[in-house]
Amino acid sequence: MAAMKQPWLSNLMALTVGLIVSAGAAELLLRVVGVDYPAFYRIDADRGYGLRPGAAGLWTREGRGHVRINAEGFRGASTDLAPTAGRLRLAVLGDSFTEALQVDEPLTLIGQLQRQLASARHCPLMAGHRAGVEVLNFGVGGYGTAQEWLTWRHLARAYRPDLVLLLVYPGNDFQDNEPRSRSDRPVARLSAGGELVVDNSFRQTPAYRWRTSPPGQLLEGLMNHSRLLQLLNEVKNRLVNRPNKPRQVLPGQPPPATPPASAQAWAVTAALISALDRDVRASGARLVVASASSPDQLWPRARQRPADPFEQERRLQQLLAARGIPYLALAPLLQRQADRQGLTLHGFAGQAPGEGHWNANGHRLAASAITPWLCRL
Repeated sequence: MAAMKQPWLSNLMALTVGLIVSAGAAELLLRVVGVDYPAFYRIDADRGYGLRPGAAGLWTREGRGHVRINAEGFRGASTDLAPTAGRLRLAVLGDSFTEALQVDEPLTLIGQLQRQLASARHCPLMAGHRAGVEVLNFGVGGYGTAQEWLTWRHLARAYRPDLVLLLVYPGNDFQDNEPRSRSDRPVARLSAGGELVVDNSFRQTPAYRWRTSPPGQLLEGLMNHSRLLQLLNEVKNRLVNRPNKPRQVLPGQPPPATPPASAQAWAVTAALISALDRDVRASGARLVVASASSPDQLWPRARQRPADPFEQERRLQQLLAARGIPYLALAPLLQRQADRQGLTLHGFAGQAPGEGHWNANGHRLAASAITPWLCRL
């Protein structure tokens, strides 16, 4: 019997050695030619997913941004939990428009706010802050208001900011607050008595269980170091995220208008913002809210824009005014600036200009609108 097993064992060993050598050669080749798809996200028990601490690399899916995620798990340089005496600390919560992987860090809204507030003259907000200002970026792509609230509770609150800015993206944030089950994140719902409830059933999904298992955690750890695993992960993500019916874009065709959210989604949104406001006030800080622009609102051809592009901003303004929360709607301001200066603020050259996220001009003009507004609060 031993003699019969020997060829089988030899073949298995040869196959194993061959696979290891091939994987090693592929890894070396990918490094030599510069193929790099850093895995910027990881599983998170409280928020579903978040940014991967220590991840760094070049983002090229849209735009081109050099990205670093600090050891604490948010974009930017590491910072102490305790604020520096005499320095204003501003925490910004939001989704991919805040995270801004599409542009280099200094060109993001966060980087621009840091510089513009530091150089602002006669700004009451900066009075008494001789050590300057520090703006922290707690944005994560794909987040809705529920995950932004949970980010405050489980991460941002520990940094004891003086001011908290929630940047709402009207293109999908309200729809993200629809109280429907999600497999990748917690969902906020309202109980029969109107209480805000967080549904964490995503933790029971096979994907979550696999990724939190010892083999899954080992694979997650290797993802930071293996270009081959990063490439395979990128292929998987593109296949999973590929739309069933891709939008047929004709030359000059504007992006679709933002669909309205349901009454349930708006009720959940109101409850989430109220909860965030209470939590921020309890920490001794103050909450303010701004809303970004969506591509249809700033489409370069004015005649192709929606007939009423700012309906959601008006509704959000009413919601916030009833709670005494300061609000700035950026979209009308950016639309006027873009039209006056002939600028395209969404999208990137060679990558559907006019669509997608803010480019460097979008971030710059947004910061130029937010800075004086903050100084007037």
